[in-house]
Amino acid sequence: MREKTLHIVDGESSGGTLRVSGVAKPKDILRWKDALYTGPVPAGLSLGRLSAIRSRFWTQGRRDDEFEQRNVQLLSWKQYDEVVLWFGSTSICQLSLAQILTWFSERELNGTRLSLVRAYAGTLRPEQIVGPYAARKLVSARQMRLGKRIWRAFTARNPVVLQRLLRTNLRAFPAAREIILQLLQEYPDQLSGLSRFERLLLAAINGMGTTSAAFAVASIIRQESVGDVLLADMLRQFVLAPNPLLSFSEPFKGRIESYRFNASKLRLTALGEKALAGKVDNVALNGINRWIGGVHLKGNRVRWRWDEEEARIISSRR
Repeated sequence: MREKTLHIVDGESSGGTLRVSGVAKPKDILRWKDALYTGPVPAGLSLGRLSAIRSRFWTQGRRDDEFEQRNVQLLSWKQYDEVVLWFGSTSICQLSLAQILTWFSERELNGTRLSLVRAYAGTLRPEQIVGPYAARKLVSARQMRLGKRIWRAFTARNPVVLQRLLRTNLRAFPAAREIILQLLQEYPDQLSGLSRFERLLLAAINGMGTTSAAFAVASIIRQESVGDVLLADMLRQFVLAPNPLLSFSEPFKGRIESYRFNASKLRLTALGEKALAGKVDNVALNGINRWIGGVHLKGNRVRWRWDEEEARIISSRR
């Protein structure tokens, strides 16, 4: 009897490539589709409860069942001889992998093999899929344990838990160190109150004088593993803030929440220039309302900051 294999991939692009390659049938491809690096990911919740929270986040509160079909398909894993995880080195992939390994660690596999392909199928052509698939390895006990530790640290209410992982052996997750550091750098800087991606966006616009929102976002995406939705929202918040860091350099008549915002021309305000130079604190000026894993940063004073000089998270309660 031919073995049955369930393929879990990060999203639509990877799933499409896998389908076209012929390695997997459409019904055996599960698309995870959740960029966990943004939005609330509180600790201690079942997959169903967390999925409802993530659904409300992505749909601006309109739906809580966005991931229901995905979760139902995941529960079919017992029907398969092997579950293959297709996750590369991006933050989306690594955080999803940690979540999935944590979920499987709480179940008896009863002979079902759990394998990992260390390649991002979304950037491969269909004919390039076979090689990485053939080179897949069984998920080791060490990988399972480390995935669970990463997930628990990411969803913790205290970012120091995540920071402590940088002092441990992360070889079982080769990309984890860089991704953890990237997550920690998204906390407001101690001086400017800007996260790393916010600084990169302002610096890109400042360097060009005036540019479109879409071009500013694209300039970051070309070099960084981050989604355009998060970056575009950052730009919108800079424009809409009580004390704006960005303004329109040309009249903009569309709805700022719409896709038309992508074509808008932006430039730094005087306050934007000061924030970029670390002379004013954007959090104190405009407040913040942002989740990083299990930590909710909210208000004009937040406990956790990123200290660029010391390269670590510091607490205002020290």
